[in-house]
Amino acid sequence: MTLIPHAIPLINDPQVVHALAARWRRTRTLLLLSAGVLPVAIGIVCVVLAGMTSAGQRIMPWWSAIPAVAAAACAWALLTWLRRNGLSDPHSWLPATTLMTSAQLVLGVLPGSGIALRLSPGAAIAVKALCAAGVLGAGSASALARLAHRSLLSAPVLELGSTAFPLVLVHRGTRLVIGTERADWTTREGSRVDSGVSFARILRVTAHSHAIVLHTASGSWTVPVADPATAQALLRRRIEWWEERRDAAAEREQRRYLDLVRLLAAVSGEATRGGISVTVDSNGLTTGIALSAEVRALEPEVLAAQLMACVQKARADARRQVEDLVLDHADDQMAKASH
Repeated sequence: MTLIPHAIPLINDPQVVHALAARWRRTRTLLLLSAGVLPVAIGIVCVVLAGMTSAGQRIMPWWSAIPAVAAAACAWALLTWLRRNGLSDPHSWLPATTLMTSAQLVLGVLPGSGIALRLSPGAAIAVKALCAAGVLGAGSASALARLAHRSLLSAPVLELGSTAFPLVLVHRGTRLVIGTERADWTTREGSRVDSGVSFARILRVTAHSHAIVLHTASGSWTVPVADPATAQALLRRRIEWWEERRDAAAEREQRRYLDLVRLLAAVSGEATRGGISVTVDSNGLTTGIALSAEVRALEPEVLAAQLMACVQKARADARRQVEDLVLDHADDQMAKASH
């Protein structure tokens, strides 16, 4: 399984993939080094430090392996987070990498070096070199994570509007974040003001001198930006991308609903008892009754009772099938929403 896909993730448009391919190749290399290779290397340093504690010892103390385990756990947590949901938010690469590599230093490298120096004083030079390598690796990982983010988003191009990456535009105390469903901005002119508007409310976007204006049914919002034309194009492209995804989601939901209706229409509850067979539809309406020769010997009251019992049993069977179909449909919706 590839940790980071070779093609830019969460994009289905081949033109956008091609336009961003060069950026993604650089970003992918830097991200692999910062969030993969270097954290794993720091974990290996801690493992080597733990192994050095056994020099001159018959049995390596079990507690000397705790720093190595902690460092390995931090590296695994970073890789797992990156694979599952970290790729969609480049702005989190630096803080996540810094947090995990710092935890590796605090929980792994530094205590591991202290334990190794105490139990193997003859290997002091090697221990100090490994400690320095761990510190250097953590610093390098943070620097490379910052470079990965800048390589992908520092100079926004129009194609980035057709991705799920949050786009951040900063200008003179104003920070505009173009997300996947809304635009939010923070201004610091005297006091801090936080504002935002969902794409569903935006009617049009216009560019003016040093600002863009978001027009909604309830009013207009003016957001200062360094390059109004670029910000306008990016926001329009992102809104178009959002509308395409919304329409596609609505179409998928309509298809799922029609599939559910078709399956419900095909539901048929059945029950057989004492030579009587009854079938009902999804609404519990009787659609068929079959009587065998053995019912001729039954009294009318007994026949009526058995017939009603079959009808109730068939209705219960149909109701169970309907409930299963509806619950399966709801589970599919929840699973798709979580992704």
